[in-house]
Amino acid sequence: MVTENRGLFTPELPAERWQATVGRVRRLASRIMFILRLAAVLAMTIVPVRASDFATAGAELNVPTLFHRVAVFSDAPDSIHDPRHPQSQTGADKMFAPIGLIWTNHPQPDQGTAPRSDFHMGTAFLVSPCYVLTAYHVVFGYRFGLRKDTQEEAEQDVSATFKVGGKRSRAVPAKYGQFSTFSGRDWALLRLEPDAEHQCLGEDPNIGWVRLAPLTPPIATKKWLSVAGYPSDKDLSSLWRQDKCHFFEIYHDIDNDGLWTTDCATRPRASGSPIFFVEDGVLNVVAVMSGHLGTVVDNEILPKWDPNRANLALDIGKIISSDRDFLKLIETDIDRFHQPNPARVLVGRRPPH
Repeated sequence: MVTENRGLFTPELPAERWQATVGRVRRLASRIMFILRLAAVLAMTIVPVRASDFATAGAELNVPTLFHRVAVFSDAPDSIHDPRHPQSQTGADKMFAPIGLIWTNHPQPDQGTAPRSDFHMGTAFLVSPCYVLTAYHVVFGYRFGLRKDTQEEAEQDVSATFKVGGKRSRAVPAKYGQFSTFSGRDWALLRLEPDAEHQCLGEDPNIGWVRLAPLTPPIATKKWLSVAGYPSDKDLSSLWRQDKCHFFEIYHDIDNDGLWTTDCATRPRASGSPIFFVEDGVLNVVAVMSGHLGTVVDNEILPKWDPNRANLALDIGKIISSDRDFLKLIETDIDRFHQPNPARVLVGRRPPH
């Protein structure tokens, strides 16, 4: 016997068989939903995670994910070796003097789903006597969405403290990328506030500033690079440097445009670190450390490069081209100083053979 149901013919089933069939369908639907949820979670783990650090004790930067990520890659193929080493900032190493610590003067929004704010800390570096460059998220935290007047969420009254060479100065944002809208615009240029008794820190004869040196992608991927900052797993009293790291691929999509994948090391508190090469006795900065893919839950060193666990750095050329006043402010400040860069270390010529 068959029963008609809106033009479809289905066998008439006993009540027990019907209930068993419904049960199997429900179990199958449940499994499908689990697979879909798992796929969504896996997709979320590739969202870039920024590597600022919180000064507040007990603050948690990262949230658990299904993948265990690391952000330091060994530079020894036959052993797991941490490539970072302490870097002096005086004497012959004065070219490293412009790299310092920066922390927020007021709590800023944290990464994650909880509506919470904390003090943030990261790395920053002088690009002129009175201007420092760092990652946006170090200074402003994680601000998302736009207000009704189409301006980014309230970013006024934000300030930070920059410390380098045993001295410190209040820093206020002058220019910054639209990081709350686009992941690839994670940069902030801050002006140091001198007073009647103190000049800008970059004017100090023992400090100075770095040089911004954009590279085209074909050249950047073939060049040996270095990074220097203050990672959270190292002693805060010393600058830490890694040499012989690389750029691999640069993003060109609208959200991440200008972000490089790199094996240059990063950890929390290393956001804002300069990636550079040394030439003409000065650091030539090509990118700013921004973050990494996934999360870091301990101090593991990955034996070799893995593109799925790449670190992320924002290209200096993209920063310059994103704001027409960015370079103008820096160049005007350098011209105002009317003196050579104190950070430059004159390299003597090699004796003739």
